Amino acid sequence: MDQAELTEELLLALTELGVPVHAEGEALFVDGVRIAPTLVARAHPTPADLTQVLHENRGRLPAMIVSDRVSEAGRAVLRDAGWGWLDRRGDLRLWAPGIRIEATVPGQHTVRTKPLNMWTPVGLEIALAAMINPEQAVTARKLAPKIGRSAGAIHELLGRFTEQGLIGKSTHRPLMPDLFWETAAHWPEEGWIPLAASADQVGTLLGSNHVVRVDERAATMGGAKITAAGNLPARMYLTSPTALRRARSLVDREQPTRSWVRLAPVAWLPDNENYPPTDTQPWRVAHRVLCALRLAADPARGQEIVEAWGILNEAGPT
Repeated sequence: MDQAELTEELLLALTELGVPVHAEGEALFVDGVRIAPTLVARAHPTPADLTQVLHENRGRLPAMIVSDRVSEAGRAVLRDAGWGWLDRRGDLRLWAPGIRIEATVPGQHTVRTKPLNMWTPVGLEIALAAMINPEQAVTARKLAPKIGRSAGAIHELLGRFTEQGLIGKSTHRPLMPDLFWETAAHWPEEGWIPLAASADQVGTLLGSNHVVRVDERAATMGGAKITAAGNLPARMYLTSPTALRRARSLVDREQPTRSWVRLAPVAWLPDNENYPPTDTQPWRVAHRVLCALRLAADPARGQEIVEAWGILNEAGPT
Protein backbone atom coordinates (compact mmCIF):
# COMPACT_ATOMS: atom_id res chain seq x y z
CA MET A 1 0.00 0.00 0.00
CA ASP A 2 1.22 3.51 -0.76
CA GLN A 3 1.13 6.48 1.61
CA ALA A 4 -2.16 7.77 0.19
CA GLU A 5 -3.90 4.45 0.86
CA LEU A 6 -2.45 4.22 4.37
CA THR A 7 -3.49 7.80 5.09
CA GLU A 8 -7.02 7.00 3.94
CA GLU A 9 -7.09 3.96 6.21
CA LEU A 10 -5.98 6.06 9.18
CA LEU A 11 -8.57 8.73 8.33
CA LEU A 12 -11.36 6.15 8.30
CA ALA A 13 -10.26 4.72 11.65
CA LEU A 14 -10.20 8.17 13.24
CA THR A 15 -13.62 8.91 11.78
CA GLU A 16 -14.95 5.69 13.34
CA LEU A 17 -13.68 6.98 16.69
CA GLY A 18 -15.65 10.20 16.23
CA VAL A 19 -12.52 12.35 16.02
CA PRO A 20 -12.92 15.47 13.81
CA VAL A 21 -10.54 14.79 10.92
CA HIS A 22 -10.08 15.62 7.26
CA ALA A 23 -7.31 15.25 4.72
CA GLU A 24 -5.50 17.88 2.69
CA GLY A 25 -3.01 16.21 0.39
CA GLU A 26 -0.74 13.95 2.45
CA ALA A 27 -1.57 15.80 5.66
CA LEU A 28 -4.36 15.18 8.13
CA PHE A 29 -6.09 17.79 10.26
CA VAL A 30 -6.96 15.96 13.47
CA ASP A 31 -9.20 17.98 15.78
CA GLY A 32 -7.72 21.11 14.20
CA VAL A 33 -4.08 19.98 14.47
CA ARG A 34 -2.17 19.48 11.21
CA ILE A 35 0.04 16.39 11.05
CA ALA A 36 1.80 14.54 8.24
CA PRO A 37 2.60 11.22 9.89
CA THR A 38 5.09 8.71 8.56
CA LEU A 39 3.03 5.57 7.92
CA VAL A 40 4.78 2.21 7.52
CA ALA A 41 2.86 -0.94 6.56
CA ARG A 42 3.87 -4.33 7.95
CA ALA A 43 1.72 -7.47 8.05
CA HIS A 44 2.84 -9.28 11.24
CA PRO A 45 5.96 -7.49 12.54
CA THR A 46 8.07 -8.96 15.32
CA PRO A 47 9.77 -6.70 17.89
CA ALA A 48 12.99 -7.10 15.91
CA ASP A 49 11.21 -6.06 12.69
CA LEU A 50 9.85 -2.98 14.44
CA THR A 51 13.25 -2.09 15.85
CA GLN A 52 14.60 -2.14 12.29
CA VAL A 53 11.72 0.04 11.09
CA LEU A 54 12.48 2.55 13.85
CA HIS A 55 16.12 2.60 12.81
CA GLU A 56 15.25 3.15 9.14
CA ASN A 57 12.85 5.98 9.99
CA ARG A 58 14.80 7.72 12.72
CA GLY A 59 13.78 11.35 13.19
CA ARG A 60 10.54 11.03 11.19
CA LEU A 61 8.02 11.51 13.99
CA PRO A 62 5.08 11.50 14.21
CA ALA A 63 4.97 7.97 12.85
CA MET A 64 2.78 4.89 12.92
CA ILE A 65 2.86 1.23 11.97
CA VAL A 66 -0.20 0.02 10.04
CA SER A 67 -0.49 -3.73 10.51
CA ASP A 68 -2.84 -6.70 10.59
CA ARG A 69 -1.52 -7.41 14.08
CA VAL A 70 0.79 -5.62 16.50
CA SER A 71 1.73 -7.82 19.47
CA GLU A 72 1.98 -6.52 23.02
CA ALA A 73 5.76 -6.85 22.84
CA GLY A 74 5.75 -4.92 19.57
CA ARG A 75 3.58 -2.19 21.05
CA ALA A 76 6.07 -1.75 23.88
CA VAL A 77 8.85 -1.17 21.34
CA LEU A 78 6.76 1.41 19.46
CA ARG A 79 5.51 3.16 22.58
CA ASP A 80 9.05 3.56 23.95
CA ALA A 81 10.08 5.22 20.68
CA GLY A 82 7.09 7.57 20.59
CA TRP A 83 5.48 5.76 17.66
CA GLY A 84 1.85 4.85 17.22
CA TRP A 85 0.05 2.02 15.45
CA LEU A 86 -3.08 1.08 13.63
CA ASP A 87 -3.75 -2.57 14.41
CA ARG A 88 -6.41 -3.66 11.94
CA ARG A 89 -7.98 -5.84 14.62
CA GLY A 90 -9.27 -2.57 16.04
CA ASP A 91 -6.66 -0.72 18.10
CA LEU A 92 -5.20 2.68 17.29
CA ARG A 93 -2.51 4.83 18.86
CA LEU A 94 -1.70 8.24 17.40
CA TRP A 95 0.93 10.25 19.27
CA ALA A 96 1.95 13.70 18.03
CA PRO A 97 2.32 17.22 19.45
CA GLY A 98 -1.18 18.25 20.51
CA ILE A 99 -2.65 14.80 19.81
CA ARG A 100 -2.81 11.90 22.25
CA ILE A 101 -5.13 9.11 21.08
CA GLU A 102 -5.03 5.47 22.17
CA ALA A 103 -8.36 3.74 21.69
CA THR A 104 -10.32 0.81 20.29
CA VAL A 105 -11.94 1.50 16.94
CA PRO A 106 -15.69 0.71 17.11
CA GLY A 107 -16.88 -2.12 14.94
CA GLN A 108 -13.44 -3.60 14.35
CA HIS A 109 -13.40 -6.29 17.02
CA THR A 110 -15.45 -9.41 16.60
CA VAL A 111 -18.42 -9.46 18.95
CA ARG A 112 -17.95 -12.02 21.72
CA THR A 113 -20.44 -13.61 24.02
CA LYS A 114 -17.71 -14.34 26.58
CA PRO A 115 -14.86 -12.15 27.84
CA LEU A 116 -11.52 -12.89 26.23
CA ASN A 117 -8.96 -14.27 28.66
CA MET A 118 -6.69 -16.70 26.89
CA TRP A 119 -3.79 -16.15 29.21
CA THR A 120 -4.76 -18.46 32.04
CA PRO A 121 -2.31 -21.24 33.02
CA VAL A 122 -4.19 -23.57 30.67
CA GLY A 123 -3.97 -21.03 27.85
CA LEU A 124 -0.24 -20.59 28.39
CA GLU A 125 0.20 -24.38 28.28
CA ILE A 126 -1.77 -24.58 25.03
CA ALA A 127 0.42 -21.91 23.46
CA LEU A 128 3.60 -23.60 24.71
CA ALA A 129 2.56 -27.00 23.36
CA ALA A 130 1.57 -25.51 20.00
CA MET A 131 4.95 -23.80 19.61
CA ILE A 132 6.94 -26.91 20.46
CA ASN A 133 5.38 -28.68 17.45
CA PRO A 134 4.34 -25.80 15.17
CA GLU A 135 4.03 -28.03 12.11
CA GLN A 136 1.24 -30.04 13.74
CA ALA A 137 -2.44 -29.16 13.97
CA VAL A 138 -3.50 -28.11 17.47
CA THR A 139 -6.59 -30.00 18.66
CA ALA A 140 -8.13 -30.57 22.07
CA ARG A 141 -8.01 -34.33 21.60
CA LYS A 142 -4.24 -34.31 21.02
CA LEU A 143 -3.39 -31.76 23.68
CA ALA A 144 -5.50 -33.10 26.58
CA PRO A 145 -3.32 -36.15 27.40
CA LYS A 146 -0.10 -34.23 26.73
CA ILE A 147 -0.67 -31.32 29.10
CA GLY A 148 -3.01 -33.11 31.51
CA ARG A 149 -5.99 -30.78 31.06
CA SER A 150 -9.59 -31.50 30.16
CA ALA A 151 -10.47 -31.55 26.47
CA GLY A 152 -13.43 -29.24 27.15
CA ALA A 153 -11.30 -26.49 28.70
CA ILE A 154 -8.76 -26.79 25.90
CA HIS A 155 -11.43 -26.68 23.19
CA GLU A 156 -12.93 -23.46 24.54
CA LEU A 157 -9.56 -21.71 24.73
CA LEU A 158 -8.51 -22.94 21.29
CA GLY A 159 -11.54 -21.12 19.90
CA ARG A 160 -10.28 -17.89 21.44
CA PHE A 161 -6.77 -18.36 20.03
CA THR A 162 -8.32 -18.95 16.61
CA GLU A 163 -10.55 -15.90 16.98
CA GLN A 164 -7.49 -13.78 17.66
CA GLY A 165 -5.71 -15.13 14.59
CA LEU A 166 -2.99 -16.90 16.57
CA ILE A 167 -4.04 -20.37 15.41
CA GLY A 168 -5.17 -20.95 11.83
CA LYS A 169 -8.89 -21.43 11.27
CA SER A 170 -8.40 -24.06 8.57
CA THR A 171 -4.94 -25.46 9.33
CA HIS A 172 -5.30 -25.38 13.15
CA ARG A 173 -1.59 -24.62 13.26
CA PRO A 174 0.04 -21.79 15.24
CA LEU A 175 0.83 -18.52 13.52
CA MET A 176 4.52 -17.96 14.22
CA PRO A 177 6.17 -15.85 15.45
CA ASP A 178 3.02 -13.96 16.44
CA LEU A 179 1.91 -16.60 18.93
CA PHE A 180 5.33 -16.58 20.55
CA TRP A 181 5.50 -12.83 21.09
CA GLU A 182 1.90 -12.60 22.32
CA THR A 183 2.57 -15.43 24.78
CA ALA A 184 5.83 -13.87 25.93
CA ALA A 185 4.04 -10.57 26.56
CA HIS A 186 1.69 -12.39 28.98
CA TRP A 187 4.25 -14.77 30.51
CA PRO A 188 4.41 -14.27 34.32
CA GLU A 189 7.81 -13.00 35.42
CA GLU A 190 7.17 -11.65 38.90
CA GLY A 191 7.62 -13.32 42.27
CA TRP A 192 11.24 -14.50 42.05
CA ILE A 193 12.86 -15.30 45.41
CA PRO A 194 16.65 -14.94 45.89
CA LEU A 195 18.44 -17.88 47.53
CA ALA A 196 21.90 -18.15 49.03
CA ALA A 197 22.27 -21.61 47.46
CA SER A 198 23.36 -22.98 44.10
CA ALA A 199 21.14 -24.83 41.66
CA ASP A 200 22.80 -28.08 42.71
CA GLN A 201 22.01 -27.43 46.36
CA VAL A 202 18.39 -26.58 45.57
CA GLY A 203 18.02 -29.72 43.47
CA THR A 204 19.58 -31.89 46.15
CA LEU A 205 17.26 -30.48 48.82
CA LEU A 206 14.03 -30.69 46.84
CA GLY A 207 14.68 -33.55 44.43
CA SER A 208 15.41 -33.15 40.74
CA ASN A 209 11.79 -33.71 39.65
CA HIS A 210 10.72 -30.54 41.47
CA VAL A 211 13.34 -28.17 40.02
CA VAL A 212 13.37 -26.95 36.40
CA ARG A 213 16.06 -24.60 35.14
CA VAL A 214 14.80 -21.88 32.79
CA ASP A 215 17.82 -19.59 32.85
CA GLU A 216 20.55 -18.60 30.42
CA ARG A 217 22.50 -21.80 31.02
CA ALA A 218 19.43 -23.90 30.25
CA ALA A 219 18.93 -21.84 27.10
CA THR A 220 22.50 -22.50 25.96
CA MET A 221 21.87 -26.21 26.45
CA GLY A 222 19.03 -25.73 23.96
CA GLY A 223 21.27 -24.00 21.43
CA ALA A 224 21.23 -20.33 22.43
CA LYS A 225 24.45 -18.32 22.21
CA ILE A 226 24.81 -16.40 25.46
CA THR A 227 28.16 -15.11 26.73
CA ALA A 228 29.13 -16.16 30.27
CA ALA A 229 25.76 -17.82 30.86
CA GLY A 230 27.27 -20.11 33.49
CA ASN A 231 28.36 -17.15 35.61
CA LEU A 232 24.84 -15.84 36.14
CA PRO A 233 22.69 -16.90 39.12
CA ALA A 234 20.48 -19.85 38.19
CA ARG A 235 16.74 -19.32 37.71
CA MET A 236 14.49 -22.27 38.43
CA TYR A 237 10.78 -23.01 38.38
CA LEU A 238 9.56 -25.11 41.29
CA THR A 239 6.72 -27.50 40.62
CA SER A 240 4.65 -27.11 43.81
CA PRO A 241 3.89 -24.74 46.70
CA THR A 242 5.40 -27.34 49.04
CA ALA A 243 8.70 -27.22 47.16
CA LEU A 244 8.64 -23.43 47.30
CA ARG A 245 8.07 -23.45 51.06
CA ARG A 246 11.01 -25.79 51.55
CA ALA A 247 13.22 -23.64 49.30
CA ARG A 248 12.56 -20.62 51.51
CA SER A 249 14.80 -22.26 54.10
CA LEU A 250 17.70 -21.32 51.80
CA VAL A 251 16.95 -17.60 51.93
CA ASP A 252 19.72 -15.60 53.60
CA ARG A 253 19.61 -11.88 52.88
CA GLU A 254 23.10 -11.39 54.30
CA GLN A 255 24.68 -13.73 51.75
CA PRO A 256 25.16 -13.20 47.99
CA THR A 257 22.34 -14.41 45.75
CA ARG A 258 23.39 -17.63 44.03
CA SER A 259 20.04 -18.57 42.49
CA TRP A 260 16.45 -17.46 42.05
CA VAL A 261 13.29 -19.56 42.34
CA ARG A 262 9.58 -19.07 41.87
CA LEU A 263 6.52 -21.26 41.61
CA ALA A 264 6.14 -22.38 38.01
CA PRO A 265 3.48 -20.32 36.18
CA VAL A 266 2.20 -23.47 34.47
CA ALA A 267 1.77 -27.06 35.63
CA TRP A 268 3.01 -28.61 32.38
CA LEU A 269 6.78 -28.09 32.14
CA PRO A 270 8.31 -29.85 29.13
CA ASP A 271 11.96 -30.86 29.43
CA ASN A 272 14.98 -30.74 27.17
CA GLU A 273 15.21 -34.50 26.79
CA ASN A 274 18.88 -34.33 25.83
CA TYR A 275 19.80 -33.37 29.40
CA PRO A 276 17.97 -35.54 31.96
CA PRO A 277 18.77 -35.09 35.67
CA THR A 278 21.85 -36.93 36.98
CA ASP A 279 23.63 -37.32 40.31
CA THR A 280 25.87 -34.37 39.41
CA GLN A 281 23.05 -32.37 37.80
CA PRO A 282 20.11 -32.72 40.21
CA TRP A 283 17.67 -30.59 38.25
CA ARG A 284 15.66 -30.71 35.06
CA VAL A 285 16.44 -28.55 32.02
CA ALA A 286 13.44 -26.83 30.45
CA HIS A 287 12.58 -27.27 26.79
CA ARG A 288 14.15 -24.54 24.70
CA VAL A 289 10.78 -22.95 23.85
CA LEU A 290 10.01 -22.66 27.55
CA CYS A 291 13.44 -21.09 28.13
CA ALA A 292 12.85 -18.68 25.25
CA LEU A 293 9.51 -17.55 26.67
CA ARG A 294 11.07 -16.85 30.05
CA LEU A 295 13.93 -14.92 28.46
CA ALA A 296 11.66 -12.96 26.11
CA ALA A 297 9.68 -11.68 29.08
CA ASP A 298 12.73 -9.45 29.73
CA PRO A 299 12.46 -6.68 27.11
CA ALA A 300 15.88 -5.25 27.98
CA ARG A 301 18.00 -8.25 26.91
CA GLY A 302 15.89 -11.34 26.54
CA GLN A 303 14.15 -10.38 23.30
CA GLU A 304 17.50 -9.74 21.64
CA ILE A 305 18.79 -13.15 22.78
CA VAL A 306 15.71 -14.93 21.42
CA GLU A 307 15.93 -13.16 18.06
CA ALA A 308 19.64 -14.06 17.73
CA TRP A 309 18.93 -17.65 18.82
CA GLY A 310 16.92 -18.24 15.65
CA ILE A 311 14.51 -20.55 17.43
CA LEU A 312 11.47 -18.82 15.89
CA ASN A 313 12.81 -19.29 12.36
CA GLU A 314 12.45 -23.03 12.75
CA ALA A 315 8.66 -22.89 13.09
CA GLY A 316 6.54 -24.20 10.26
CA PRO A 317 4.02 -22.03 8.37
CA THR A 318 0.31 -22.04 9.16
